[in-house]
Amino acid sequence: MEKPKPKVTPIVVPDDKLQFLMKKLDNPDLALDIKRDLVKDIMGGECAVCKGMPTKIASYDMDGITLIEKYCDRCFEESNSKK
Repeated sequence: MEKPKPKVTPIVVPDDKLQFLMKKLDNPDLALDIKRDLVKDIMGGECAVCKGMPTKIASYDMDGITLIEKYCDRCFEESNSKK
């Protein structure tokens, strides 16, 4: 079954939390798994494709079931350009 056109909403995060996250992600001394955990905690998950920081929530209505996925800008554009 092919995914239908999604309903897309931006992920809204308070500026202070976003600045905190960006500061932590720029820290070369933090391990990758700690950075991923911070992204999951603050952003509510990770990109469904690259496991990076998501910026959009895509909701797909799949015959009565709603599939919800989070994407970063790059992966969202790439997944929609293939259609």
